[in-house]
Amino acid sequence: MALNPAIQEPLFVSTCENILINTFFDARRIKKNGLYTIYVRVNCHHQRLLLPTGVSLSDDDYAAALQVKAGSSAIRKARAQVGQLFNKVVDAVNALNAENKFSFENLKSALASPQQKQSQKSTTLYEYWVQFGESKNTQKTREQYSNALKNFYRYLGCTVTTVTDEATKVKSLVIKGKKSKLLPSFVNEAVIEEWQDYMTKQGLSDSSKSIYLRALRAVLNSLGEKKIIGQTPKFNIKSGTRRKEDFIPVSDIIKIRDYEGRNRKAADWWLILYLCNGSNMKDIAKLVWDDDFFYKNELSYVRGKIADKVKVTVHIPITEPLKQLLDKYATEPEKGRRVFPQILLNATTEAEIESRTHDFNRQIRKGMQYVCKQLGISPVTASTARNSYITTLTWHNISDAFIDAMVGHVDSKNVLRGYQGTISPKKRLKVNNLLFVDPEIDEDEE
Repeated sequence: MALNPAIQEPLFVSTCENILINTFFDARRIKKNGLYTIYVRVNCHHQRLLLPTGVSLSDDDYAAALQVKAGSSAIRKARAQVGQLFNKVVDAVNALNAENKFSFENLKSALASPQQKQSQKSTTLYEYWVQFGESKNTQKTREQYSNALKNFYRYLGCTVTTVTDEATKVKSLVIKGKKSKLLPSFVNEAVIEEWQDYMTKQGLSDSSKSIYLRALRAVLNSLGEKKIIGQTPKFNIKSGTRRKEDFIPVSDIIKIRDYEGRNRKAADWWLILYLCNGSNMKDIAKLVWDDDFFYKNELSYVRGKIADKVKVTVHIPITEPLKQLLDKYATEPEKGRRVFPQILLNATTEAEIESRTHDFNRQIRKGMQYVCKQLGISPVTASTARNSYITTLTWHNISDAFIDAMVGHVDSKNVLRGYQGTISPKKRLKVNNLLFVDPEIDEDEE
């Protein structure tokens, strides 16, 4: 029986100067189990070196491996195993070429001794990721790459800390651990899948996971374009959950309110976000005691996310539940003083503020994993607080325009800036007093 013609196509291929590296389906010999051995083949000056991958496939499974992109099938795992050796070979060939020391013997020695000291010209994944992220134009994008990197290396079991140079006051990341100096070739489909599972267990939202995975994909694509890695891993990125679906009902929010376990602090801070009109942590961190508090019993801020486009003020009525949390965590009211200085500490630059806000959110998210698990409810994040606030008011039949005003939404479909001024503090307080009133119970009783 003729073999599948797809066996002639390599799974991976790369050229390093005059050296061709590809995968090879050895159709010359069939094993007793009916499978064929897959090799990484190195071609140089009409000579060939075959390196066994430890993978054997049928011709049809090999054809399937050419097309597989993601998932947990045995074929995808086999492809990932082949790709891991392939990338190690490409790394070794590049390193030897850089020192004009390439030969088959030197290549075999390099692969046989992976723990030997890396060439000074070999760039670690960490180094490249940092450089690539820092090359981005906006601070927000640079922070996204940095946060993705920190999460990835925590998944690898490394410790991640921020160190400040006493002389220059410049902050830098320090990553320590056995896997802190891995080469880019370490990352394959299997590693990425494990990282996704880790992020899910950490309670990250689909949106956060999507941002982190896109950062890694951009880094890997750049590495591939520069031929630092031989083949870019293929993986799918799940789109972030639609905001209208990322919420919990009031019945579950009440459970969080009444929670008395060891992660009470995380529950309190999540409730603060919810009771503050679903505000994000960065805006909460910058809150100060101002005239709105002293004359209207409200907190207020200009929404930071859209401040460069339009100035939208968000007014937060101080309900009794919020007052209790302010008494517990806020400073003594004094005009111009930060309400929650413990979030930013001494951070002043935009980069420092982003970093502190991210770390504070991470602590809350980590604590809320345990809270939600103990309560038997869906895991929540900071964004869940915002979407739950909007959903609760919607279920209480509050108008979209009113809700937009409360959370600081503005788009071409509403007249937020004009409408905002017509909402009285008394009306805002009345609406926010509904946040622990379960609309589903009310409907059942009617």
